[in-house]
Order: sequence, then structure tokens, then C-alpha cells
Amino acid sequence: MLKFYKFVFFILISATLVSCGKKAEQQNVNTDPNASFSWKESITAKDIPDFPVKGFIDGREIKFEYVNFEYWRGSNDNVFNFSDRTPKNKCGFIENDNAFHLTKLGKAFEEGEFLKNAFSMNLDGITGDYHTTVNDNMQKFSPAWNCALVITEMEDDFVKGKIAMCFKDEKKSWVAGTFTAVRCNN
Repeated sequence: MLKFYKFVFFILISATLVSCGKKAEQQNVNTDPNASFSWKESITAKDIPDFPVKGFIDGREIKFEYVNFEYWRGSNDNVFNFSDRTPKNKCGFIENDNAFHLTKLGKAFEEGEFLKNAFSMNLDGITGDYHTTVNDNMQKFSPAWNCALVITEMEDDFVKGKIAMCFKDEKKSWVAGTFTAVRCNN
């Protein structure tokens, strides 16, 4: 009888140890830094999540349907546009959308990392903003912003990369994730 109790005790201890290991595994899965993203005052390339780009504007989630990279040949300006609508033509104008923009005037974005890690950091010729459209009325917002952008591939017709960009506004707007942008040479 004593052997039976020792055997039952051993089984209970073994089951407890195994279930503790599974609980720890589940916690690691749920705390994966790339499973979610949240607004940050200071940002690095390590903060960029590994999921398709998404964002929040004015407290509302934005699901992006179209991302493009505009290269303006005459001025050498570059613009990344993240929009919740698609244009009628591949590189056409988008009406009544909600969108984020990252603009670099007079100099091209290149493959590699671009970092503006703090709201207080000032970079001449580079701006970040977003706009919302309600009842055909567009409003543009240009609060302080930070950004980590990594361009992994630039081809004639597309640009691949990942971004994390936060705005210092009341509702803590942000855009983050991986993307493939249509390249538009204007």
C-alpha cells in the first residue's frame, strides 16, 4: 500500500512539473514583443513589430489597403503614404482617406535604417504627419513625431520595409509593421 501512495505521489509531482513548464511556455508566446505594438515616446528599429502594417489615428484603428512610395524626380523628394483606401489608378490620387505620411525633401530615402528616435529631435527637410477625412472634410495634423524606418529592398516598381512611427497627440496615434509599397515615379 505504501508503494501505491509513493507511486500516486510521484505521478502528481510529475504532472505538476510538466504543467508548470507548459504555463511558462504559454507566457513566452504571449509576451512576444512582435505580437503587438504600443505607442512609445522613444523608438528604435528593435521596436518595429513583425506583422503587416497597421495603425491608430485619433484613437481609431486603421487598416491599410494601400502603401506607396512617391519619388519626385525633379525635386528628389520622397514620400511614404500609408492609406486606408486604394486609388483608382496604381499611383493615382486618393480621395476621402485616412493616412500617414513620411516625407523627405530634396534627398532620397535609401535602403537601410532611418531613425528619428525622439519627439524633440529635429531633422531638416523631413516631416511626418497624418490626415483624417470625415464627411468629405479632410483635416491634416502635424504633431511632434518619432520614427524608425528600415528599408530592406528598393526596386523600380516597389519598396519593401518596416516602420514604427508615433505621434505626440492626445490619442497617441501610430503606424507600425512591415510593408511593400508601390513605387510611383513622378
